[in-house]
Amino acid sequence: MDAIIFSTALAPERPFYQRWTNRSLPIIALDRALEQQHFISVVGDDLQDAKMLATELHKFSVKKVFYLGALPELSVSLLREQGFRESWQDNSHSVTYLYAISYELHAAEEIFAQWLNHNEMPEAFFTTSLSLLQGVMEVMLKRNGQLANNIMILTFGDNELLDFFNCPVLSVVQRHQAIADKVIELVLASLSENNNPSIGVTRIQRDLCRRGSLSRKI
Repeated sequence: MDAIIFSTALAPERPFYQRWTNRSLPIIALDRALEQQHFISVVGDDLQDAKMLATELHKFSVKKVFYLGALPELSVSLLREQGFRESWQDNSHSVTYLYAISYELHAAEEIFAQWLNHNEMPEAFFTTSLSLLQGVMEVMLKRNGQLANNIMILTFGDNELLDFFNCPVLSVVQRHQAIADKVIELVLASLSENNNPSIGVTRIQRDLCRRGSLSRKI
């Protein structure tokens, strides 16, 4: 075995990783950044992607924004919120921040339903994953029998089914080919005696997609 490429759901601080820190075997983490002083990581650019999405929202006349994330202790969650806040720090519009206990659909559905019992429907939704958006959609369908048309949606994750929305939808999607190409480049470089790559994090920015009513504009 010449190198290891792995993707893990374990938190970076877990002791599992410590056994690998002093090995000469090249280890490249995919989709989740590990300790920069020990590993090479290739991940999405969560902070800049969130900032890009939030900046697009400035182009629309919305005053009340609902931000829905999950597991705020995760680095990806922190970076996505940070990117959003950096874009909106000088904006006077109202933003509600809410976090589900997991990124699963039912967790988003539960916390949004509870919140909606005491609040009006927001004008715009910013969700940090497609599964969280699905939870929001479930609440709308159960309460109104249809999805709201007079809202705007911004989300991490993309699916062609978002084109069936009658409202504006903006999403960001991973550039899987760019990530795969970068990982292979780093693996080959790590096997070269004269061109070993530096440890640290490489961030690949996502693509912005226009869905819903935005996909039908000429």
